[in-house]
Amino acid sequence: MRIEDIDTPALIVDLDGLEDNLDRYQRYFDEHGIGLRPHIKTHKCLAIAHMQMRRGAMGITCQKLGEAEVMAAGGIDGDILIPFNIVGRHKLERLVALARRARLTVAADSEYTVQGLAAAVAAAGVELGVVVELDCGRTGVGPPAAAAVLAEKIDRAPGVELRGIMTMPAMPELIAETIALFDQKGLPHPIVSGGSTPGCFTAHEISELTEYRAGEYPVGGVAHYRRGTHSLEQNAGRVLATVVSRPTADRAILDAGSKSMSGAVYREEAGWSSMGHIVEYPDARFSGASEEHGHVDLSASDKKPEIGERVQVLPVHPCPCFNEHDEIVAVRGGRVEAVWPVDARGRIR
Repeated sequence: MRIEDIDTPALIVDLDGLEDNLDRYQRYFDEHGIGLRPHIKTHKCLAIAHMQMRRGAMGITCQKLGEAEVMAAGGIDGDILIPFNIVGRHKLERLVALARRARLTVAADSEYTVQGLAAAVAAAGVELGVVVELDCGRTGVGPPAAAAVLAEKIDRAPGVELRGIMTMPAMPELIAETIALFDQKGLPHPIVSGGSTPGCFTAHEISELTEYRAGEYPVGGVAHYRRGTHSLEQNAGRVLATVVSRPTADRAILDAGSKSMSGAVYREEAGWSSMGHIVEYPDARFSGASEEHGHVDLSASDKKPEIGERVQVLPVHPCPCFNEHDEIVAVRGGRVEAVWPVDARGRIR
């Protein structure tokens, strides 16, 4: 089967680009002695996660408990970090069940979360690690003195093991100040976890880091293309779409709208917003979308597509884009080599 035979819209991954990204990012972290802990929330796919582990990833990151359940059931259960506050009876029961068959570490930023974790695992007699999430503008506890106080409570709590700290993104001064306080109090921090794909290649500048969480690096996206960390070929994740209408000379409609691309937009330097980069027509503007229609402005493009023509579109944000699809078509040199399920699609709990 060739790429021309794929029905559209379809999520495709170019295997040459994917493997190049997996190799070069793993090589960087190996060279600098930092563990790479891929964040599977981007691809949500067991096949890709196994490729990451075979290349030397130390473990995986799962944003939600449901993702971790899928990954563990698929054989990736050696070292899972869930950088999210697990709160509520239903989730704690599931967490305990998962902790019986996988090595788990979870994040906490409040005493409330810690008390729930400790009570659940102590009653069940399972092992669970906890890292303190530092306040970097989203969730997290701050300032560092408050993080150290919470760490002391984790260290004294029954059933849980204090394993260190995590940030998103990695913030050098915050990390250094917090670790200094941990050391003063004799608190363990075997895990110092930073994150975000855009900061990957400067991770070695933060000497305290033991590991790094990155999600989008295997497949790229418009921001990575614009930033230059991924060449066009290395932007492996794409949506294959068909031109289904040409209402005017300067407009085209694709069969890939927000339910194929996601609703993410990228603000271009010229001031207009984009919902994706069309590989074959780089001067065209993917200017907006309804649910099933992608609206393309062709006014700046000398070359214009015809009805029935197929194009490849780099998504603005690969994470929600991949979550819109049931499967990934893996292609190499124009031929289909595999079709992978997006195993953890929709696992938002």
